[in-house]
Amino acid sequence: MIWENWDDIFLVYQPSSAETHVFNETTGSVLTCLEEGALSANELKNQTEAALGVSQSELDDTDFAFAIQRLEELGLIERLDDTSAAQ
Repeated sequence: MIWENWDDIFLVYQPSSAETHVFNETTGSVLTCLEEGALSANELKNQTEAALGVSQSELDDTDFAFAIQRLEELGLIERLDDTSAAQ
C-alpha cells in the first residue's frame, strides 16, 4: 500500500487491485493506527480518537464502524476475530 496525506484527505494506492482510494481523516487515521500491527476494536477506536485529537468516546461509533467496514471490504485491513483488526 502506498499513501499520501494531504491535510484531512488520504490517498491510498492498493497495488493488489491497482486501485487508488480517497479517504477522509477518520478512515485515514484508522489505517495509520494499524501500521504497527493488530489492535482490538476498542484499542483501535481509542488510538484513532487520539490521532484525530478528539476526546475518548467523541468519535461516533457509527462513523468508526463505517470506516472499519469499508477498509475490510476493500481488503486493506482484515478482522482477525470479533475484537481485533490487522492491516
